[in-house]
Amino acid sequence: MREKKKRLNADIRAELVQVITDDGENLGEMTLSDALTQAKSQELDLMEIGQKDNIVLVKMLDYGKYLYRQKKLEQKQKQKWKAPDLKTIRITFKIGEHDLDVKRKQAEKFAADGHPLKVSLMLRGRENHYGDLAGVKMESFIESLTEIYKADAPVKRTWNTFNVMLKPKK
Repeated sequence: MREKKKRLNADIRAELVQVITDDGENLGEMTLSDALTQAKSQELDLMEIGQKDNIVLVKMLDYGKYLYRQKKLEQKQKQKWKAPDLKTIRITFKIGEHDLDVKRKQAEKFAADGHPLKVSLMLRGRENHYGDLAGVKMESFIESLTEIYKADAPVKRTWNTFNVMLKPKK
C-alpha cells in the first residue's frame, strides 16, 4: 500500500495558507509566498497537512527529520505486531526424568517469549501396545506446565502420535 505524497514548498497549490510551526504554535493566515520566505529564513520546509474552511494548513518543519521519525515509528510498530512462532517439543515414551526437566525448562523459555507450544509424543514399534501409559506420561508432562501454559483442547491421539496445543498464560 502506497501512502500519499505530502506536498512540499512550491508544490503547495494555494494562495492563502495557515502556518503551524513544528512545536504546534499557530502563526496565523498568510500568503504562500510570505510563508515560504519565512520558512527559508529558518532553513525549514513547508508541508501541506490538511484543509480547513477552504484554507490550506501547512506545517513548518525539517522534512528530512520528519521522514526519519516516520521511518523509526514504522519500525517500532512492526516490532510490536510480530506474531509469535509456534514452538514444538517432542518427547518419547522412554524419556528419562532429567530429559523431561530439560524439556520443561525449554517450554518455560518459550512461554517467557509468548510463543504457543505444541507437545507431541510418538510411539514406535512395540511401544504402540502401551498407548495408555504413553497418555499418562503426556498428561503428567502437561500437568507440570500448568503454571505457565494452558491447554486449548485435551490430548488427541492420532494413530501412534499424541498431540496437544498449549497457549501461554499471561
